[in-house]
Amino acid sequence: MPHGIHRHKKMVYLNSIQGKVNESIFTLPDMSDEITVKDVMRIITKKAAIVREDSTLKYVLREMVKDPKTQNVYVVNEKNQLTGIITINIALQYLYSDYIPPSYLEFDTNLLAGENTRAKDIMLPTVYVKESDKIQDAFVKMFQYHLHEIPVVDDEMHITGDLHAMELIVKRIER
Repeated sequence: MPHGIHRHKKMVYLNSIQGKVNESIFTLPDMSDEITVKDVMRIITKKAAIVREDSTLKYVLREMVKDPKTQNVYVVNEKNQLTGIITINIALQYLYSDYIPPSYLEFDTNLLAGENTRAKDIMLPTVYVKESDKIQDAFVKMFQYHLHEIPVVDDEMHITGDLHAMELIVKRIER
């Protein structure tokens, strides 16, 4: 078969698939305003990874790899209140900082020199949602802060779980 004919058949096939994909995207049901974080959380991640502000980075990394679905470790103070987030990107930067241009690093590389680096030294500022928040609001925060997971807290800032991006996908396609 000449190459041009084979390419034409591929294009016809791809166009037919694309039509089906576009059709299925447009027929996904809307996310209802009554769906809350509580309705969606714990589909993928059952328990949030939590460490103390004074935890060593080695301990933080061990907590992160306990569950392969974990994207973040949440940092709490002595009252168990959320004070920050360490993302998988921060962990990778810590482990592979020698290969990353300094302008891309999100923390001071001088912290990497010693065993005294603690979770509070590299954690990101707190971003969170509550169980009663609408799922749309949670998505906006996750998108705005480039998070694949976001902590869920109560009124006293105690972590009650987390919301994983895959949970949003699962909920959307189930409806």
